[in-house]
Amino acid sequence: MIRYYKFLIWTNIFFTNVTPQVSLNVNTIPEKVSIKLDGDFIGKTPIKSSNISPGQHTFEIEKQGFAPIKYDMTVNPSKSVSLDFFMNPIYSVVFKTAHKGLIFELNDEHKWSEDKIGLDLEAGDHQLRVYQIDQIVDEQTILVDQPLTFEYFLKKKLKAKKK
Repeated sequence: MIRYYKFLIWTNIFFTNVTPQVSLNVNTIPEKVSIKLDGDFIGKTPIKSSNISPGQHTFEIEKQGFAPIKYDMTVNPSKSVSLDFFMNPIYSVVFKTAHKGLIFELNDEHKWSEDKIGLDLEAGDHQLRVYQIDQIVDEQTILVDQPLTFEYFLKKKLKAKKK
């Protein structure tokens, strides 16, 4: 029995020392961003000379007011891994219209028919579709780069005049 425990202890020491650790550095813009590695909080950026084992890992990068990032990677045995992330800010955007009977769809995920709605959106381009009686009447790209109020006006089609 003692021989078995000695075997377990030596096996544990051997495999602990054989598994190489890779130096990990993580930088973000902005700084002081919470980083989770495989679900465990490892600190706020910048993270310098932390250790990570080779293999498959998932990083979760979060900060209030910014779009979260989930990043999966395979770490190969090496001396170090350096990661840089740029986080997109989230802005409050209000959509409103005076038109009745329109249905709005943003990025194939948000749908509404109210005349005023507020959404928190990641900075960047967003695809807006406008429907009237199940038919698309307008499509446009909206650039969100600050908090804004977007007032929608339905473009009227010109009718051809009869001669």
